[in-house]
Amino acid sequence: MIPVEEARRLILENTKVLEPAEIPLTEAGGVVLAEDIISPVDLPYFTNSSMDGYALKSKDTKGADESSPVPLKIVGVIRAGDYPNFSIRDKEAAKIMTGAPLPEGADSVLMVEYTEEENGTVKIKRSVSPGENVRYKGEEIRKGEVALQRKATINPASIGFIAELGIKDVRVYRKPRVALLVTGEEVVGLDEELKPGKIRDTNSITLRAALSQEKAELLYLRRAGDEIRDIEEKLRDGFQWCDALIVTGGISVGDYDHVKDALRNLGVEGIFWRVAQRPGGPMFFGKRNETLIFGLPGNPASTLVCFYEYVRPAIRKMAGKKDVLLMEIEATLLEEIRKKPDGKTHFLRGLLEKRDNSFYVKSGGTQGSHILKSFALSNCLIIVPGDVTHIPSGTRVNVHLLPE
Repeated sequence: MIPVEEARRLILENTKVLEPAEIPLTEAGGVVLAEDIISPVDLPYFTNSSMDGYALKSKDTKGADESSPVPLKIVGVIRAGDYPNFSIRDKEAAKIMTGAPLPEGADSVLMVEYTEEENGTVKIKRSVSPGENVRYKGEEIRKGEVALQRKATINPASIGFIAELGIKDVRVYRKPRVALLVTGEEVVGLDEELKPGKIRDTNSITLRAALSQEKAELLYLRRAGDEIRDIEEKLRDGFQWCDALIVTGGISVGDYDHVKDALRNLGVEGIFWRVAQRPGGPMFFGKRNETLIFGLPGNPASTLVCFYEYVRPAIRKMAGKKDVLLMEIEATLLEEIRKKPDGKTHFLRGLLEKRDNSFYVKSGGTQGSHILKSFALSNCLIIVPGDVTHIPSGTRVNVHLLPE
């Protein structure tokens, strides 16, 4: 067995960022830019009004108030989408809508709330300063400036911003392609009859949901029985397509655990097997050329712990993400923890809460490796180091935040 830190180091050392690809902006949510985006335009495209009101010369509003309003002649109306073909002269104003271009000669906009219109004249009931309620051309970004930097993750706001620039396609690190194989004669799908001795295939469901959060492309290789030929056949299908391959079950030392032999027969280089942790100790990691192979234990909680602590960081690194590991914070333990002196790091499902400006954590429930209920009720993993057997209530502990 190797320590948790060593397992994580070996995985990330053997993981490469995937090559860039150009994709439509509409498909770029959640992926990472592979190059800087340079603005081809000024934003705003033109100087415009940030309010509904009147475009005018600020000097003409001097001394205006409710008791002594200043009258200005209305010389036009400018709607959003119009472009004015006139200028504002002294003692003149133009009615203007939010987003409409500012006419030449005007230097400010007075909000409509401080005006009164009557017979082609607007009464100004408040003075304004030069530039008030005006959005200037290029104040957001100038043509030729860096709009978004390489390695930025594209979120909904990014997509809108890039669209404003008129850019239709973006160069990003492509999405990792992940193949998933579930093994075991005992597992059956949701649409199959649950006969005596059988259990539901939860691993494919939970892992597909977890992978979708990471924007990975998934090839589900379905289930393989405990026959080595069946396992090898499905693994071959996955290797033809994927950047990473996940196998659940069949990775331990039972009479019908054939996954390691199948991987070896297909030329997979084993990098490590077994990590000093609970749950999820009997985990395998290897490579076949540049393809990463993760052999995860079949118990559902073990599978998820290994995914979050090891598989997810590799997938995020492939995709060019900056933050690949689960976020770690400190929290105060609300109840004591005891464990056997087994030398293993324990990942306990926990429930984290914030009170005032401090974090507190307690167990999410029963910690058996086969139990998903406590995982479903938890939002973090409490880290108990291998050399620790007792942590009193009130102690500060490290926790890893689970993705929502």
